[in-house]
Amino acid sequence: MSALVRPARVKDDAAIAQVHVEGWRETYPGIVPARVLDRLDTESRRLYWRSAMVSGRMAEAVFVAEVDGVVAGFGVCGREQIGLRDYDGEFHALYLLRRAQGRGLGTRLMAAMARSLADRGMAAATVWALQDNWRARRFYEKMGGRLIADRPLDFDGTRVMEVAYGWTDVSPVARLAAPGAAGR
Repeated sequence: MSALVRPARVKDDAAIAQVHVEGWRETYPGIVPARVLDRLDTESRRLYWRSAMVSGRMAEAVFVAEVDGVVAGFGVCGREQIGLRDYDGEFHALYLLRRAQGRGLGTRLMAAMARSLADRGMAAATVWALQDNWRARRFYEKMGGRLIADRPLDFDGTRVMEVAYGWTDVSPVARLAAPGAAGR
């Protein structure tokens, strides 16, 4: 099995969209309404990712995780989006399909994103996770994140809570993967 984490390319749009939709469907049953998951559309997600990467409006860094040459996860990071004090960066998204979990790819994605944030002068960062997504929450806690905030979200009329984890210094996260791991 070969596995690597690398910067995404525009031509990864369809693979990222597939992981985005499949990741939601694997992760969120019982957390968000089934009707929301049923309406997820890979083509609209592909168009979103392509547009975001081609237009340059996505100033964030996008990374993909591959297993045997197939994209099985992605991560996106950039500026913090809602104004949490003392945090300038944010891990916007991290999705890794179940078949790719347990291989260190989540850690490598987080490390690549943390390096990207640090390289762009963002020393402190947050990530948001649905409150009942215990797998993600345990992962962020293992990565050193501290619970710092919560907020309600509305999914088609259903209220779901989201929690934020924060890192006052992302450099320890950036060092979690071996040097050069982003290219392996």
